[in-house]
Amino acid sequence: MKIDEATKQQIVKNVLLSLFIYVLPIALMFITFSITGQRPWEKKAHQKENVKSLTNKTNLSNGSND
Repeated sequence: MKIDEATKQQIVKNVLLSLFIYVLPIALMFITFSITGQRPWEKKAHQKENVKSLTNKTNLSNGSND
């Protein structure tokens, strides 16, 4: 089975365009990191703060304050 030359060129063009669209956000992220000097992977994770609820619910299933 032979593929037409025009069909083959369109497939190659679409594949290259898809790869460009896929790689573009990743490349922009690394360019941004190199310009700003940020390295978010080296930061420690934020610790969760203990926050008390503003409402004192007695029955947690229905949300009433009775």
